[in-house]
Parts: sequence; C-alpha cells; structure tokens
Amino acid sequence: MEELIDEKIAAEIFPKSREIFLGFNNIKNSIFEVPVLNAQLREYQKQGYQWIRYLQQHGLGGCLADDMGLGKTIQTIALLASVYPEEKKSTLIVMPKSLLFNWEVEINKFKPELTYYVYHGANRDLTEAKSKHLILTTYAMVRNHIKEFKEEEFCYIILDESQNIKNLNSQAAKAVMLLQSKHRLALSGTPLENHLGELYSLFRFLNPAMFGSADDFNRYYAAPIQRDNDKEVMRELRKKIYPFILRRLKRDVLQDLPDKIEQTLFVEMTREQKVFYEQRRSFYYQTVKSQIAQNGVQKSQFFILQALNELRQIASIPEAKSDRHIISPKREIIMENLLDILANNHKVLIFVNYLQAIDCLSEDLEKAGIDYLIMTGATRDRKEVVQKFQDDDTVKVFLMTLRTGGLGLNLTAADYIFIFDPWWNKAAENQAIDRSHRIGQDKTVFSYKLVTKHTIEEKIIELQKVKTNLFESLISSDDSAIKSFDEKDVEFMLGA
Repeated sequence: MEELIDEKIAAEIFPKSREIFLGFNNIKNSIFEVPVLNAQLREYQKQGYQWIRYLQQHGLGGCLADDMGLGKTIQTIALLASVYPEEKKSTLIVMPKSLLFNWEVEINKFKPELTYYVYHGANRDLTEAKSKHLILTTYAMVRNHIKEFKEEEFCYIILDESQNIKNLNSQAAKAVMLLQSKHRLALSGTPLENHLGELYSLFRFLNPAMFGSADDFNRYYAAPIQRDNDKEVMRELRKKIYPFILRRLKRDVLQDLPDKIEQTLFVEMTREQKVFYEQRRSFYYQTVKSQIAQNGVQKSQFFILQALNELRQIASIPEAKSDRHIISPKREIIMENLLDILANNHKVLIFVNYLQAIDCLSEDLEKAGIDYLIMTGATRDRKEVVQKFQDDDTVKVFLMTLRTGGLGLNLTAADYIFIFDPWWNKAAENQAIDRSHRIGQDKTVFSYKLVTKHTIEEKIIELQKVKTNLFESLISSDDSAIKSFDEKDVEFMLGA
C-alpha cells in the first residue's frame, strides 16, 4: 500500500487517498460490528464483511471475488443487515435468473427481517418493490426496463455473477452504468475470464473515474500487457486494483472450513415445463386416488411408482418426456457453476439418476469445450476411467449415474459435487458424496443438490425434514416396493 501511495497511482482520483489507502492495512482492527444473523460468520467471512464496510465508509466500490462456496452471499447479507432498517432507499441486487430463488432462500435463512421483492415475471410493480429493503432482479430485467430503473436512486447496487457485464459493449454493461446509487458492490468467483477489457468493464461500474476512458485503459494498460507482456505495467495495474478486489481461495481458508459443505440450489421451471408438469400431475393425482380408493395403497404401488417417476423426470430432465422440446433449466445452472469452478482449477463430479440427463449434459459440456468422462452401468473399464479422472489434469468433469458411481469408487481428485436430481433415499446421496469426501481427500468438499421449485423434488426435501424414517423405507433398494407410504403422503406428493 505504501508503495502504491508513494507512486501516486491513485492520488488524483480519490480524495484523501493517502489516508484511505493506508486504512486498508488496518481493516482487521476496524470497529465495524458484525450484525446478528442466524449463523456465525467464519473468520475470513468477518474479514470480508469488514472490507466491504470500509469501502462503504469511503464511498468506494469493490468486487468480492471469493472462490465458489466460500459464502459471498452471506457476507453480503451481513452488509445489508448493517444497512437496514435505518436506510430508507432500497438496494437493487442484479443476478442471473437462476439465482433468484437461492437469494430468497439465503435471506430467509440468515436474516428474515430483511424485506425483499422479486422483480421478475409478468406481475411487476416497481413502486411496491421500492417499499422493500431489497429488490431482487435479473440482468435481463435491468436491460429491458432501464428507462424505469435509471430514474430511481438506490442505496446499493449489487451485481451477483458480475462477469455478466464483462463485455463493455453489451446492453447489460451499458444498462448497469445508467443505474444510480450511493454504493456499488460486485460478486464474482471469476472477475477476469479472458482479457483485460473485462477488468475495465467491472471497474467502470465499481469506480468509474479510476481508469478514465476505455481508450486510456487500452493505451496505458491493456496494450502494453497483452501486446508487449510489460511486467512493470502489469505490476502497476495489480497494485492499483488490489485494494478493490478481495479474493480468497479454498486453500487459503482451508483451516477455517469444515471438511464438507452441503447446499441446495433451487431452480425455477420454464413456462412450458410448468404447463407440462401440471398436466401430468393432475392426471396422476386423479388416477392414483382412484386406484387407492379401489384397491388400497399396497395394491396401487405400480401406479404410485409410475406417477412419482414421471413427475421426477419432468421436474429434472423434461427432455426425456417431451421429445427434447422442453429444455431443463438445471442444465443452464450446472454450466454457469461449472465455468466458475473450472476457471479456478477444481474438479467436479456430477451425479444423475436418468441416462437422458447424461446425454443432455454431455452435449452442453462438448459445446463449452470441457473435457469430461462418463460412467454408467454399461461402462466396462471402470478402473481405467477412475484412474484417468484422478491423474489427468486436463479432465475436470466426471459425469455418472448415482447407482454406478455411488459405491466402491475413490474420487478424491474432485472437491465439488453436483447431485442433478434428489434421490428418495438420502443415504444414496451421502454415499455418492463420499466418493470424494473420504480418506485421502485434503480439500474441503462442496456438495450442491439441484431442486426444482414447486415440484415433487421440493416435496421430497420437505418430507425428508418432517418424516425422516419414510425415506429410509419408502422404496427398497431395487425400487420394487413402497413401504410406509400412506394416503396423506400421496396427497402431499401429488396434490397441487
């Protein structure tokens, strides 16, 4: 910091720059009190909170760029809990559509006193939204309704997955520059993916005066670094942005983490998927009820299994039941997360229950140019495939069915796991996670379960909470028998 000040890199840009930059060295001794949440922040998360508050105090923008899974959202919620209810202006949080539900879940879980409005879909009301502390919306909404948004003044504008504005000339990047706020914050596990122009686009949003015009940035930084590999200019740029990007990798905070972290990612159905799902749910609801009335629960197993299985497929991989006309939104979420994770050099396991999911995800991985391996019941050379994933650094993704990969494998090269669709038996999911989380694993394992909102998948999760014994005995290991499944459960699972 002292070197940065002495060379006057930022002296002309920020008032009292010397005191502000020196202050970055003393953030750990700051007096910003962490607000009460329904969780205890880890030590590095407290430091992240203190850093954001310091930027806020001095009217500066910053990018929280922690590795995926380290809790960027909870650090941000801590910040917002320190702002509200005293602050009267709303905060606008912009994100990919796939994250809307997860923000809702996290707010309700960690700080339910924060009020929020989801500004998305057909029934939107900006006046009502402004009566809440937080407005959750998407990049597409901001882009398409910038005329309305640019007239408002917000307390904070927070961009989640801020790499969405990496293209300086994109409509999304131009739109967010028109938004007005006292404070700005960006969240991204990959703040720089391809070239330095992305960094300029990010800082034009965070601290607009910092680098001047795009031509200035290209002349003084991008061209010398990318064209001439000028190490001195690169060093100067690194020093200039250093105070405004906080990045911790898993290995940096490993001693502060438990050895396994599990999280649920909620997914919203597309419009076509909702219509299709409701048609089949209504059909099976009537059919199963009729069968139970005539024959009782035990003799209606076939119809119950058929109903549950088809609804699970429509919720998770609707391609299988619609001749591929309906695309699963889970695929987009998986790919968004994968690009972030792989950019930070991690390896990933993806468990699915249906072969159609493997086909679809394979297409997506190939389109993205990502090397991957597959294991199903038809795989003969399992040992060689496992060894290749463990030893070959170029292969980052291992795609497999839960049945095939759930037992007997040692896959400690991976530290991120995705369960594409929840399984009835929680023990089967745990066994899958334990392919990576086992002796020999020296990294914290992050496990993500994708659950489609307002479907049988969400009801499975809810039932697991209130009726834990049901899921150990609901379906036997060969899926041939239903036990302990009464009419109330049928009503709950298949009802509207």
